[in-house]
Amino acid sequence: MFLRICIVLLIYYLASPLMAAEPTFELELSAARYQRFITGLNKEGQALTEVSVFPGQRFEEFAVIAAKAPDQKDWKAHHGLNIRQLDQKLKQYAAEGFQPVDISGYERRGSARYAVIWQKGAAPDFILKHSLDDESLQETLEALKAKGYAPLVLDGFLLRNKASHAGIWVKQKEDAWEAECNISAERFPKALDDFTSRGYRLEGLCGYSVGGFPFYHALWSKTSGPVWQARFHATVEELKELDQKRRAENLELVYLDGYQLNGQPYFNAIWRKPEESSRSTQMPVWKTTAEIPVSGLYQKELASLDQSIKQFLLKHHPPGASVAVSYRGRLVYARGFGYADVEQKQPVQPDSQFRIASLSKPITAVAIMQLIEQGKLNLDTKVFSLLKNKYQTELSAPEVDPRLKEITIQQLLNHTGGWDRKASFDPMFRSVAFARQLGKQPPAGTDDVIRIMVKKPLDFNPGEKFAYSNFGYCLLGRVIEEVTGQPYEEYVQQTICAPLGMKRTELGKTLLSFRRPHEVKYYSDSVGNTVYSNNTLTEIPRPYGAWYLEAMDSHGGWISSAPDLVRFATAFNLPDQCPILKAPTIAQIFARPSGLAGFDKDGKPKDTYYACGWMVRPIDTAGNANHWHMGALDGTSTLLVRRLDRINWAILFNTHQGADQKRLAGLIDAPMHQWINQIEDWPEKDQFQQD
Repeated sequence: MFLRICIVLLIYYLASPLMAAEPTFELELSAARYQRFITGLNKEGQALTEVSVFPGQRFEEFAVIAAKAPDQKDWKAHHGLNIRQLDQKLKQYAAEGFQPVDISGYERRGSARYAVIWQKGAAPDFILKHSLDDESLQETLEALKAKGYAPLVLDGFLLRNKASHAGIWVKQKEDAWEAECNISAERFPKALDDFTSRGYRLEGLCGYSVGGFPFYHALWSKTSGPVWQARFHATVEELKELDQKRRAENLELVYLDGYQLNGQPYFNAIWRKPEESSRSTQMPVWKTTAEIPVSGLYQKELASLDQSIKQFLLKHHPPGASVAVSYRGRLVYARGFGYADVEQKQPVQPDSQFRIASLSKPITAVAIMQLIEQGKLNLDTKVFSLLKNKYQTELSAPEVDPRLKEITIQQLLNHTGGWDRKASFDPMFRSVAFARQLGKQPPAGTDDVIRIMVKKPLDFNPGEKFAYSNFGYCLLGRVIEEVTGQPYEEYVQQTICAPLGMKRTELGKTLLSFRRPHEVKYYSDSVGNTVYSNNTLTEIPRPYGAWYLEAMDSHGGWISSAPDLVRFATAFNLPDQCPILKAPTIAQIFARPSGLAGFDKDGKPKDTYYACGWMVRPIDTAGNANHWHMGALDGTSTLLVRRLDRINWAILFNTHQGADQKRLAGLIDAPMHQWINQIEDWPEKDQFQQD
């Protein structure tokens, strides 16, 4: 049975500097000492930020965190509330402008009691529910998630030998959280690796015991932020010692959960680097569009586009951007905006190189289709029949999923191969964990990732549905190498880049020390843990070592310029004249996939679908369509668009997010179509011809 369940999401707290001053904590307070503690906080101008109630030897005990912030909000705290009193306080304080921000339940003499923290003006759009059993808790989570609510707090406790739950939900602009429950102590390190590899941060970790063994419930948020560290199942002495070490590393205690196991108290804790010391650099803040550096050829016909892009930069403050546009085969626009290197005040040039992330996938898809056109591959070729010699030992293991041998080239191109990063994890971001499994020094290379993954079960039957898979395109890179006998980059350079004149396109490197002469510098508002060491406390700017770019070659490892990418997109404008593929092959690239990848459950064609390396939006029944792809990594956001009117563009940023922590490529996508549609006269000059 559950002894205590508590999951806390701190997304809202991240928006306000509650932890601006060093926090204090207490671990085993009686109810009377807890009351004296919170009374003293008011006198000292501090606020209670965390409360966790758990069974003691005789009565309930309290674990708490308090902090003082420059903009300290009014707050209130009560404990010992029964259900009727809780409902009364909710109504009373709501009328006074207070909202609940933490709740912890416990049993007293067979009845439910609650400790609650309220804060003035915290999250006006909230929902609090209590007295939920296991089933109704899950139903509530799913129902409120569908309505756009994320759990700020989920809490449970043992009431008359059954688990009873309560929770606080707040309205969120994006669905950016996941919960995993009933994790054993043995499984939790793997869960930690899995979620962090997918870009999630641990926000809450509660402990409880079943049959004398500890289990955990974890809540994760997919938000950027500072370095954090977690510890589970710590004794009082261990936690105090750890806190001293974390403080020496400039990490502050932000989450605390207590639970009892075999009569002894244990604690889970999360420490986080203070926000002000975690930013890798201060982004430039443009006060006017006139302050934004602009490079490249000015053309009066496109002055409105210049102004629109600068207004976008003024709103979202990326350090730099590069934009290129082609019109009916001519490069009519190539401009750099902002800084390639903020510290050196080095402006972005029209042909500056950027990491293009997943814009690498259309390039890999074309390379595969060339081999198919040459008769060296077929779309229905079984992938692991090609790769069986290289990975023979791993493929011979008894735990290998038998469905693996059925995966085809077509399925990898369409993201229907059987891997779903939402259901399991993205292996391309597990460099340290995979290296550790292989007994190697991290980071894990491409072959290391494959050797681990071929022993993992698939998430669904190959061809059953669409699920975006970086790993699938990683395998396509190895297929190219196997069939051609050449390194992946060498083949692509010879058969795609050279014929198209893509002179600024090459594979990138992870570390800043290997930055290319024409490459921009990448910026992120957070730091991460290096993949070059097993020491997870080694901090680096996230774009420079929080993941391993060299292992991402065929799915996300290229650097390129905006004009080069427009060259690539424009090559398919007139299929009969394409220098790298024949017209029937180009038609195959953009063809609708079969099954649920291209059709809904009723057999109706989807409005958009993923073809071979491109997203496709059909415009009519005659085969006309728009094609596009986006890319994202910490420090970069990219967009490549092909329109049916033969207007193509590439937009590259050297940071990831704009306003509201949304991807810059997504933010500029729809506006760019509008800006292009407003242009009446296009320049005659073809900038492709001056290279």
